[in-house]
Amino acid sequence: MQYNLIEPSIYMPTSLADALGFKEQHPDTTVYAGGTYLLWNQASRLLLLPKSILSLQNIKELNRLGRTETRLDVGAMVSFQRILRAGPKVLSPLLVSALECVCPPSVATMATLGGNLSVPDRCMASFPVMHVLDARCEIKSSKRTRWVPVTGLRSPTGELQLEPIELITRIQIPMEEWNFYIHRRIGSFSYGITADSLIMVIVGKTYRGMLTEFRFALGNFTSRIYRNRDLETLLIGTRLPIGKSKDLKAFLYALQEDLQTQKFLSSHAQLDRVLYILQSTLANPFQYSA
Repeated sequence: MQYNLIEPSIYMPTSLADALGFKEQHPDTTVYAGGTYLLWNQASRLLLLPKSILSLQNIKELNRLGRTETRLDVGAMVSFQRILRAGPKVLSPLLVSALECVCPPSVATMATLGGNLSVPDRCMASFPVMHVLDARCEIKSSKRTRWVPVTGLRSPTGELQLEPIELITRIQIPMEEWNFYIHRRIGSFSYGITADSLIMVIVGKTYRGMLTEFRFALGNFTSRIYRNRDLETLLIGTRLPIGKSKDLKAFLYALQEDLQTQKFLSSHAQLDRVLYILQSTLANPFQYSA
C-alpha cells in the first residue's frame, strides 16, 4: 500500500482532559478511535490521512467497561471484541446478536462503539439497536458534560448533533428484559455496505398473553434511521398470538404506506422482506422468545 507524502500531525494524549483541551484548540482535527471507518472509507490505493489526528487509544477513562443491575456502561474506546468477551452473564442475547453483526471478527478488535456512533455521514450498524434500546451517550467538551439519548444524537434530517469541540466518552445501555427480539442484517454481503444493506431490529414485551411494549427500527447506512413511535403504539394491548388479526393487518398497511412516503427503502424487494419478517414475528412472537 502506498502512503501520501505529507505526514499527518498525530496527537496521542493519555488523559481525557488533555484530549478535550486539544479538541478545544483544534476543533477541525479528526478524531481517531479504532480507525476502521477512516481506513475503510478510502477511495483510492493511496492512503490519504487527515492533516491533523487526535488519537484516543491511550486514554484509560475511555476504555472502561462495567455493568450494574440496570445498565451496561461502555467507554467510547472499548472494542466490540472486548464487549462480546463479557459473555452472557453480562450481555443480553439481543446485544450479543447485534454486536456480532456490526463488523467481522478481524475488525472487532479495533472497532469501537463510540466510533461507530460518531461517524458523521452514516448511521452505522450499532445505531438502530442502540436507538431501540434507549441507550444514551455521555458527551464532553473541556467546558461541560451532557447526556444525549441515541434517539437525539441525530437531527430529523440526519445531521450528527455533536459540536466540533465535543467527544462521545461513554455509552449507557439499559439492560431491560425483552420477551422476544429479532435482529437481522440484510443485504448482498454479511458485513458490506451496499445499496441493499439493511439493519432490522424488533423487540417486544408481553404480559399474560398481551403485547405491552413494542419497538421497531430500520437502518440503511445513510445518515438517517427509520423509526415511527406512533406506529409502534398501534399494537400495544393486542392479545397474542396476533396471527391474521385486523390489528396486524392495519399495522403492516400503515407501515408500508409510511415507508413508501419516506422513501427509506431502496426497492420493493426490501419492502417485501421487511413486511414479511415483521408479519412472521408478530404472528407468533413466542417462537422468538429471549
